[in-house]
Amino acid sequence: MNSVPLLSVKDLEISFQLEDGLFRAVSELSFELEAGKTLGLVGESGSGKSLTALSLLRLIPAPGKISAGEIYLNGEDILQLAKEPMRQLRGNTIAMIFQEPMTALNPVLTIGAQIAEALLIHSDCSKQEANQKAISMLDRVGIPDAALRAQDYPHNLSGGMRQRAVIAMALICEPDILIADEATTALDTTVQAQILDLLIDLQEEFKMAILFISHNLGVVSEIADDVMVMYGGRLMETSPAPIIFEAPEHPYTKGLLSTLPGPEHRGKQLTTIEGSVPTRYDQLQGCRFAPRCSEAISECHLHDIPTFELAPRQRAACLKLEEPI
Repeated sequence: MNSVPLLSVKDLEISFQLEDGLFRAVSELSFELEAGKTLGLVGESGSGKSLTALSLLRLIPAPGKISAGEIYLNGEDILQLAKEPMRQLRGNTIAMIFQEPMTALNPVLTIGAQIAEALLIHSDCSKQEANQKAISMLDRVGIPDAALRAQDYPHNLSGGMRQRAVIAMALICEPDILIADEATTALDTTVQAQILDLLIDLQEEFKMAILFISHNLGVVSEIADDVMVMYGGRLMETSPAPIIFEAPEHPYTKGLLSTLPGPEHRGKQLTTIEGSVPTRYDQLQGCRFAPRCSEAISECHLHDIPTFELAPRQRAACLKLEEPI
C-alpha cells in the first residue's frame, strides 16, 4: 500500500484581484513531496515559484489569495486551519529560507536572539535553554565562534554567514519541510556550493523534506530527487531528476537545459530562450509557452494543454506527447 506523501498539493490556484480584472498567477498546480526527499522547483522569474512557496505557509500577499485547490500536510488540509493552528505550523512543521537573508533578519536584534525567539514561540524551553540551542545551531551550520557571533547583528556578518544564520533560524525547531527559495542565488559560486553541501548534510541529519526553488537547473541538479518545471503559473514538466536532465520531454525544459554553460560551450555564445514570461500570461490562449516555443504548432495556441502521465512520477504538458496529436 502506498504511503501518504508528507505534502500534497492538488489543483492549486492563486489569484489577484487587479483593476483590470482577476489575474490567475498560478493555475491547476498539483505536486507531492515525500518525507526526506528534495523537490526542485524551477522556472524563470515571474513563473509563480515563490507564490507557490508562500501558499504552503498561507502567506500570499494582499490582494492575492488562494482561490482554489487543496494543500495537505501530513494528511491535513491546511487551507481549512484557523489562524492560530496555522501560525503554529509556520517555523515549526514547515519553515522557509529566503534568497536575501537581510529581508528575513531583524536589523535591530542580535542573531542569537532571533534564532532563540523561534524556539520560545514553538516550545516550552526557558530563555537560557533557547539561547544555548541557538548557539549550538549556529555552530552546526558552520559559523565559527558561534557564541560570539550570536551576539552580533545581521550587518556584522558576511552574506554567506547571514544565509547560514537564516538556515539556523529555519531549522531550530527541526521542521518536517524546509522551503529554500533561491537560497543560494545571491551568493558567489564557492559559498553557493558550501550552502548546498550544508543543506544536504542537514537534510540527512534532521530527516526533513526540502522544496528547493531556483531559476538555475545546474544548482537544482546538485540537490534534487525530483524536478518540477513551471512557466506562466503552470506545470510544464515534472520528473525524477536523472530523467529530466538526461531526457527532458517539454520544449521549455529543453530550452532551460540548453542555456546551462558547459565545457562544450567554451568560446561560443550561450544559448538563450527568446522573449520573456509575459506579464498577463493567464490571458493567453493555449499553451502559455507556445509564443516562445520553437516546436509549437497551430493547435498549441488554441486551447489549454492537459498534463500527460508518462511514467511513475513523470508528467508533462505538451501536445507532442499525445498520440495522436
